[in-house]
Amino acid sequence: MMNKLENFKVVIRKYYPYFFLPLIVIYILFNIFDGNNGLLSHARLDTETAIIVNKIKEIKKDNNLLEIKIASLNNLDAYNDLIDEQIRDVLGYGIMNEYVIFFDN
Repeated sequence: MMNKLENFKVVIRKYYPYFFLPLIVIYILFNIFDGNNGLLSHARLDTETAIIVNKIKEIKKDNNLLEIKIASLNNLDAYNDLIDEQIRDVLGYGIMNEYVIFFDN
């Protein structure tokens, strides 16, 4: 029995690099391609980055439009004049004792 155990230990010592080396190579290759910092992870991060950059551009465009609208609302005199002009032009209203004259353009 002792002789078989000794032979088994010798065989293991002789061939264990052939067993562990492929495991190590498989582990390294897996991490190169699909690990946390692997090639596939970088590809996924690149696509997510592109999507987020596009969303940021859309939000900035909407934000700029809203800033312009807010700036125009802050100028109440111009806003009131525009409303007054539209009421007179579109609805045809005027103040009592006032004449409204329409010109064809």
